[in-house]
Amino acid sequence: MSTLDLLRHGEAAPGLCLGSGFDAPLTEEGWAQMYSVLGEAPAPWDGVITSPLIRCADFAAELAERHGLLLLREPRLAELGFGDWEGQAWSELYARQGERLLEFQRDPLCQGGHNPAPAGEHYAEFESRIAAVWEELPAMTSGGHWLVVSHAGVLRAILRRVLGFPVAKLFQIHAPYAGLTRIEHCGEPRLIFHGGKP
Repeated sequence: MSTLDLLRHGEAAPGLCLGSGFDAPLTEEGWAQMYSVLGEAPAPWDGVITSPLIRCADFAAELAERHGLLLLREPRLAELGFGDWEGQAWSELYARQGERLLEFQRDPLCQGGHNPAPAGEHYAEFESRIAAVWEELPAMTSGGHWLVVSHAGVLRAILRRVLGFPVAKLFQIHAPYAGLTRIEHCGEPRLIFHGGKP
């Protein structure tokens, strides 16, 4: 059996659209959020796997060094690419393109035929890359207990794969900054908790 703790990064560039192409470091509040969830107790993990984006990777590297853990960077754990929307304020995007944003939230697979985010990554392709790395994680972690540091979009895509809910329900899952989710792999993956602490 393997146990995977999925941790979303903390606050980074609040109010801006962050995806795989526009990155920003954690704010001071973001660092505090991460450590408030994990605490100062000895780390229970055998290793850490992280998205390569700095809002995940910087914290993962510090945590791994502090506790002497193996650290793996996995490029496929990067966030969904939002194309031309990245780096823009969400408030401005909703003011200018609110209907397209709402369309994406209602139908991330874009079954209407076009991708709401100009020059963005198609959600079906994003789910495919997350599914590929998710299938490999039990072997990568050798049946141990690992921490995976990534993004809200990655977390939702994994939960959809584990629980099998319709894509139209995707944005009904709250994925807070520094939220922790635990999944056990023993034959079939099983959700243990969402939004808790280790």
